[in-house]
Amino acid sequence: MTTNTTNKVTVIGLGDMGAVLAGTLLQHGYEVTVWNRSPEKAAPLQSAGAHAPASLTAAITASPIVIVCVTNYNISSSLLQTPEATAALKGRVLVELTSGIPQEARTAEQWATSNGIGYIDGAILATPSQMGRPDTPLFVSGAAAAWQQSEPALRTLAGGIAYMGEDAGAAATWDIGFLITMFGAMSGFFHGAKVFAAEGIPISALGNMIHQVAPVIGEMIKRQGDTIESGDYSNPESSLDICANGMDLFIQHARQSNISTDVPVFIKSILKRAQDAGFGKEQVAATFKTL
Repeated sequence: MTTNTTNKVTVIGLGDMGAVLAGTLLQHGYEVTVWNRSPEKAAPLQSAGAHAPASLTAAITASPIVIVCVTNYNISSSLLQTPEATAALKGRVLVELTSGIPQEARTAEQWATSNGIGYIDGAILATPSQMGRPDTPLFVSGAAAAWQQSEPALRTLAGGIAYMGEDAGAAATWDIGFLITMFGAMSGFFHGAKVFAAEGIPISALGNMIHQVAPVIGEMIKRQGDTIESGDYSNPESSLDICANGMDLFIQHARQSNISTDVPVFIKSILKRAQDAGFGKEQVAATFKTL
């Protein structure tokens, strides 16, 4: 595998995130080569000092580390898994920052390994404007040797980077677990915002309060995880039945206030499935057993 002694990185894919990745590397003194299916997207980066060869193969061979950030794995494989691109990647480290599911990452790693390509899969937990900060989170996983070679460049992109081990699918697993938790909380917040609006309270006040009590919420979620891991759902502080009854109140308020009941009705349906299975007196984490 090529040793990175030249501070060279290639970025393939110049959408909103890919362009920021390339720009951040340039700002940190890297010699950056870029390539995009629509060549005009490379122009601003070229003006900032990036190299922009016409061919994908030339872009790959320009650097020992190749970062790919496109819409999905199908696009990535269509670009990289051609005879020419595969041959060009041999001996280099491929860092796949395309969003996907764990098995897609494992399949990509199998292809890469069989062709002498170092492989790292990554999941960015930030928006383009949040890249390059000391706290920017990025999960990565894959072969330790590939991680060691790519770490300096990746750390410039996300100071909060975390290596999740040699299973290439681990980063995507952590990503999905984090994001579904976040979007679930966001959905609840959007309903709560409607509640505040209906009652004449500034919505920003709810956002500020959630920010202040975030450690307490984190503690609650951690407790549910510990409960599931232990398999002991007894002695609840707030039983599944009590939580389900709370949803009834939220549904009642929504109907009276002309707010969509989608969020509380959906949550109630999940809790009711666990109640119907006989877990109502257990901790709310017992819902896990019925999913």
